[in-house]
Amino acid sequence: MKRFLRNLWADTKGNTLAIFAAALVPLLVVVGSSLDLSFAYMAKAKLQNACDAAALAGRQSMDGTSWKAANEAEARKFFDFNFPDGTMGAQNRVFNIAKDPNDTAQIVGSATATIPTSLMFIFGYDNIPIQANCDAKRDLGHNDVMLVLDTTGSMANAPSIGGDTKIVRLRKGASGLFRALDDTANGSITRFGIVSYSHTVNVARQLKNRDILKSQLYSDGSYDQRVCYYRYSNYYGWYVDYCVTNNYDKQSDAASPGVRYQSSTRATVTDAATFKYEGDVAVHIDNTQWAKKSNTSNQNIQAFRQSGNGCIEERSSIGETASPFTLKQSVSQADIDNVASSDSDTSLQWGRYDPQSQQGESQDGCPSESKKLATYADEAAFNTAVSQSTANVTGGTYHDIGMLWGARFLSPTGMFSSDNPTSHGIVPVNRHIVFMTDGKLDTGSSLYSAYGVDRDHNRIKGSGSTNDKHIARFLSVCDAVKSSKTTIWVIALDVTDTDQIDDCATSPGHFYTSDGSNLESIFETIGRGIGNLRLTR
Repeated sequence: MKRFLRNLWADTKGNTLAIFAAALVPLLVVVGSSLDLSFAYMAKAKLQNACDAAALAGRQSMDGTSWKAANEAEARKFFDFNFPDGTMGAQNRVFNIAKDPNDTAQIVGSATATIPTSLMFIFGYDNIPIQANCDAKRDLGHNDVMLVLDTTGSMANAPSIGGDTKIVRLRKGASGLFRALDDTANGSITRFGIVSYSHTVNVARQLKNRDILKSQLYSDGSYDQRVCYYRYSNYYGWYVDYCVTNNYDKQSDAASPGVRYQSSTRATVTDAATFKYEGDVAVHIDNTQWAKKSNTSNQNIQAFRQSGNGCIEERSSIGETASPFTLKQSVSQADIDNVASSDSDTSLQWGRYDPQSQQGESQDGCPSESKKLATYADEAAFNTAVSQSTANVTGGTYHDIGMLWGARFLSPTGMFSSDNPTSHGIVPVNRHIVFMTDGKLDTGSSLYSAYGVDRDHNRIKGSGSTNDKHIARFLSVCDAVKSSKTTIWVIALDVTDTDQIDDCATSPGHFYTSDGSNLESIFETIGRGIGNLRLTR
């Protein structure tokens, strides 16, 4: 017996089978757990991605810090899309999301599910629980937002879909932008400015006396030699007394140099190329232009600026002749920023838009006053400001003058630099222009605009049609604005041909078209796109 046991102990035949049998159970545990855990980890990654996407989508859809049922529905839609029922066999899927009670700018989410095991069920482990947490926040930071709004005559019409006029839809729709950016509870500072444009802009109240020319040339709309006499009255202001054509007085004898008319308020004709002021009257002889003495005292300049009808004529481009106004088709940052240093710095002063001085023009008008950047206490105050700036709906569509003054109001290096800081503390200020128009550029050869009467003045130099020149200036301003790290959003309202304006937007993703029915949601979408959306966990 002893010999048998000794031989059995020494005999190694079949040991491998015995060892394998003994090791099979722990080996099955290791392999099974590795396989099931790997599968569970992949499912957890998908669950986390779905939770993150849902949190970001829900926060992105919020207006300011307002969390509504629609925002929760948007978040759930993204979660369901990225982790639908049965993903990798998941069971008991639960997703919860809500606004953080301790941080109104943040939403918090969580997701749980169970993943059935493929091998571990042998040992009593039927499923593996997985969990994901997702918090999202939109850091609006500080924003300066300039609305450049088309208030031309066509805005008084209904869009092609009918219903409310386009200007009414604009006033209602713009409030969506305010709601989307209303995050003052978290310390964000968002300022809004408004430039209402047609063929000119009403900005004089925001300027200084030194920014306005005291005397300037005007067109008489005539192609023959003409002498015009002006009177000034406190009631009418400057007005034409009468004109002499071809040097013959329509009322009396020939107007020869040196002849003094009987009225003490009329000027003396001097020669065929100059003008002379006498009393309150000016006379000038020229084929296409004349000049008048126009409210030359600082007191009268102040009255013009505070009148509420302070529309301007655009000044010359930097480096060009100051009188008469001469403009390039390109616009530089200096054209946006430079400002007169004194009353005598006429090269950087703007002219007064004065329809009474024009002869032969077919249309004129002054839009409502533009507003500098400011904060608004609530949506009602913001809506009131928009309504005030869009009250006067009239005129032709000169995109270039609107965008140029939007850039001037927003620039941190220009005439309003002291009001436009680049940061509040250590937090930078992001700059945005929201440009909305309902039409293609529409100049009109005899329309009196910020560029005078194009037919007579031809102030923008270079080749191309009048429209081509204005489009070139518009796109040049857009390029200058974008180069200054300002984002441009463009909305084309009820426009089928957008070739003139879509390139102005920062990117195709910053360009929107609207038939009028969704204008408010577009403004909301733009507002939601401003700021830095990020995951916080």
